[in-house]
Amino acid sequence: MTGALSGVRVLDFSEYIAGPYAGVMLADMGAQVTKIEPPHGDFWRLTNSIAPSESRGFIGVNRGKRSVSIDLKKPEAGEFIRRAALYTDVMLANYRPGVAARLGVDYQTLAAINPRLIYCENTAFGNAGPYKDRAGYDLISQAMTGIMAFEGAGGPPRPIITTSVTDLAAGMFMAYAIASALYQARLALVPELGFVPLK
Repeated sequence: MTGALSGVRVLDFSEYIAGPYAGVMLADMGAQVTKIEPPHGDFWRLTNSIAPSESRGFIGVNRGKRSVSIDLKKPEAGEFIRRAALYTDVMLANYRPGVAARLGVDYQTLAAINPRLIYCENTAFGNAGPYKDRAGYDLISQAMTGIMAFEGAGGPPRPIITTSVTDLAAGMFMAYAIASALYQARLALVPELGFVPLK
């Protein structure tokens, strides 16, 4: 597929919705996205399945990607990750806090292999603050941001259940941040490609 990101190589270690949605947006723009799944697969495959290990939700946020199954807990996975990181432009992750480091796919480990790597990680509460070690997902984000209170209109809090609104928004902002970082990296290599202000 051709597009604005044609030639960009992405390793997508994310699962469920937010990270994979960022990956599918990059794939839609022409990037070559390879999804790395554990041997049991992304659990989102099993939610409202329409076929064995396939669901509409999973397909919706993973279409257009290649897929590889690797047990990152096994020592031999490290060599694959090291080789893949050398030829990768972008890495996506949305593990619970501390998991990426335990699996050897955290920024510090991969940037030591490939300093030009763009690493995009989504966490529920960021990397600083009192909640930084907590896991989370869409409904928790809806509650913590006040969306449920707003939807309740003065009554009991009510979630938006027709779509995973905070997961999708997070994925869109991840893709936006990655596209911006790719542009900045390109300018660093070829400064004359910069924008000329309109008069």
